[in-house]
Amino acid sequence: METLKTNYMDDIIASGNSRKYTQTSNDDGTVSFTDATSYSQVGDTFGANDINKTNKNVNQINHIAPVTLTATGWVGDTAPYSQTVDVEGLRADDNPIIVSMLADGSSVDAQKAYSKAFGIISSGTGTTADGSVTFKVYKLPTVDIVIGLKGV
Repeated sequence: METLKTNYMDDIIASGNSRKYTQTSNDDGTVSFTDATSYSQVGDTFGANDINKTNKNVNQINHIAPVTLTATGWVGDTAPYSQTVDVEGLRADDNPIIVSMLADGSSVDAQKAYSKAFGIISSGTGTTADGSVTFKVYKLPTVDIVIGLKGV
């Protein structure tokens, strides 16, 4: 997730509470106004680029990327076993949360198998990189499982 600016400053008017403007008559019959206020501190602008970055980060917080971990994809002869999977949009500095993606209406047996595999994965570790995540577990899941990474 992108780091957003957090040190915006407001204008502080040097004297009084109201801004002052000069009015200039233009050749086309219109007028223009120029800020003539004296400031003890000039504040920052907040524009489209700022709100677009903010919205992108808010959207990313709520986005869930599905990740499939296969029972045969684990590497290693002894614990910890590892599996690296590609995740589009993932950055090395992201810190996603794993969430269940068990299909609604799954059978009791499917729920039990999923719950066991999810528990194994969630009690292991995950290390993010640009475009991938490596999971390490200390017991091998016996089924393929789709988990969600929230915040990618």
